[in-house]
This record gives sequence, structure tokens and C-alpha cells, in this order.
Amino acid sequence: MKKVLLVNDCKFESIIMKDILKDMGYEVKISNEYAALEDVKSYNPEIIICNLIMKHITGDHIISESKKINFNIKGILSSSNDLELEDYKENKVDAIIKTPISKIVLEDLINSFYSDNSANMVKEKKENTGFRKFMFCPYCGEKLNEKFKFCPQCGQKI
Repeated sequence: MKKVLLVNDCKFESIIMKDILKDMGYEVKISNEYAALEDVKSYNPEIIICNLIMKHITGDHIISESKKINFNIKGILSSSNDLELEDYKENKVDAIIKTPISKIVLEDLINSFYSDNSANMVKEKKENTGFRKFMFCPYCGEKLNEKFKFCPQCGQKI
């Protein structure tokens, strides 16, 4: 069973994410910003999901330090704000999720880490038509099957 370490200073968000991940079949441990690196050493997770903003440190720094302990760990940065992966590449962040996140979107993201075609399906791809192709709406998390300028579920511009 694959292990996931959740690092978040909000208990409520951690419990919700833990339930989603457990339903997906993962073993999950909740940690905080102070114990995260020790938990990476002792728990040895394959994936670490860190909230961006915490009281004394940011999640991208925890991911960076975690990769010094285990280079193969996959680091996911979570935030309720819109973030760009390029802004956190220097800290070795593998993916960004916007919370709240649906089970389907999270499952697709984590599965992309273990597939041969792991060209980060969460990242948008520009096509010649001027549309951006997403696997899911980055605003509401609903799965998309077509190219849209606006999400048919929430109406946000994509």
C-alpha cells in the first residue's frame, strides 16, 4: 500500500483529505509543519501533500527539504489560491492542487505519477485553436471531456 504524508496546519482540511485518500486505498498520516521532516524519515511516504501557507514555513520549503531526505518522494503543494507550478519548480514541487479538490481529480493526479505517460495531466496544454485543454476544471474540479472556453459546470473562464 502506498503511503501519503499530509502536512497542513488546518485539522479540518487534513481530515477531509485523509478520508479521500483512504477511500482511494492509500495509507495516510497527518503531520504538521514542525514534525513533517521527522515524519518523512520515519514514515517513508511515496507522496507528501503540503499546504502552502502555514504559521512558520511554507509547504514548498517542506517539499524541498523532504526531497533531500528522499529524492523519489512526490511533492504536491495545496492551496485554495490559484498557483502556477513554474513558480515552485526551484523547490522541486511536482504538482499543485487547488483545494477543495474532488476525489476524481486527486486520483487522476496521483495515478499520473505512476503511469508511463506522466506528463502531468493536471497542467494545461495550449492547442492551435486557442483553447486550453484540461482534464478537469481548475476551479470546481469537475472532470472535462472536451475543449471549453468556460467550464460547463461552474461557468468559470478556462
